Amino acid sequence: MAKTLVELAETRVSEHLHSPGSVFSPDDQASKVLGYLKDTGRYEAAASGGGRTGIVTVRDLLGVDHPERTKVESIWEQVGTVRDDAAVIDVVENLIDNGVRALPVVDRKEVTGIISQVDLMGALAGLNELKSVAAKETMVTPVTTLNMEDGIAQARRLMLDRGISNVPVLSEYRLRGIVTAEIIVHTFIAPASKTKTGDRVGEKVSKLPGQVSGIMDKQPLKVGPEANALNVTREMTRLNKGAALMVDDEERVQGIITPRELLRLIYDLRNEEELPVYIVGITDEDFFESAVAEGKVRRVVVRSMRMQPKITEVRVNIKKQRTQGERMRYDITARVLGPEVSFNATNEGWGLMETFDGLLTALDNKLRRAKVEPEKKPRHGRRRPSPNLNP
Repeated sequence: MAKTLVELAETRVSEHLHSPGSVFSPDDQASKVLGYLKDTGRYEAAASGGGRTGIVTVRDLLGVDHPERTKVESIWEQVGTVRDDAAVIDVVENLIDNGVRALPVVDRKEVTGIISQVDLMGALAGLNELKSVAAKETMVTPVTTLNMEDGIAQARRLMLDRGISNVPVLSEYRLRGIVTAEIIVHTFIAPASKTKTGDRVGEKVSKLPGQVSGIMDKQPLKVGPEANALNVTREMTRLNKGAALMVDDEERVQGIITPRELLRLIYDLRNEEELPVYIVGITDEDFFESAVAEGKVRRVVVRSMRMQPKITEVRVNIKKQRTQGERMRYDITARVLGPEVSFNATNEGWGLMETFDGLLTALDNKLRRAKVEPEKKPRHGRRRPSPNLNP
């Protein structure tokens, strides 16, 4: 059993996958898949046939108006397959880069399993290393939200337009619940075997009746700013929740964490290996704290490299100011550098790791606010388009 992120990243898919259950044909009706997902409580199903293999998820069904007249091949996701001996880090890269929730595991053209973000999140729940990762380092912010009086059709359209599955519901800016793709699909889109006169099967998005307050989950998973990634991972796994919401003391939503965000801890390992972090001013006695601090700094910067790809190194300078009893006061400066970029952040405080946490918050805020300047291109005079070129 893996004990660290690196060890988990190197394990094989066979240690984490789950049974595919029923495997559908591309020619099957979407209503058949929907019935299977509803009966089993699963979020995704595999489909295979004609040399093609893919996955159908609950969110894929969110945009279906007529499940009895919709074939699986018109809604499934085909982003390749994986073998059961594939490394977890390769699978995580595939899941995140392609924006998919799960992948079919295939051996000799036969679907033998499914590996999902939730499966791998469950593996993360066994890593004590995640205690040193602040949950706020992983969250997405700002968060797309709805008000209690907003319509269900509006929630559905928002999810389809933005490619999301979990939307917090607010009242006077305070969290009251969460509406999910799963709730909407299983409430309003009935499988073929369950339809009868009066059912809402096939209704258009604009005609889904009611407000989100009537169907929302009134017990969303909430965590505070002090939570660590291990807390969040274990609670999401234990409660079978698709998202955790970070809230402040007044129940205002600060960020959202889904399995995808937690898996970035694995995804970023390869970038972490390539990003040099230099820490100056720490003593041999603080070797352990130095290793932990280096990892924390690297994670914050690597996450921001998606917006600032030209970052090439990080330099951290630690100065001891004075002591008070057994406590030491620190002044820490971080410089994030690249050929065309430079960001600085500082923090002062008592205790090395406490001061580092404050530095990370300041650094993260600065990198999030920084704008990527578009590359300047030479200006040319306007040309008339050639009639022989397609627009």
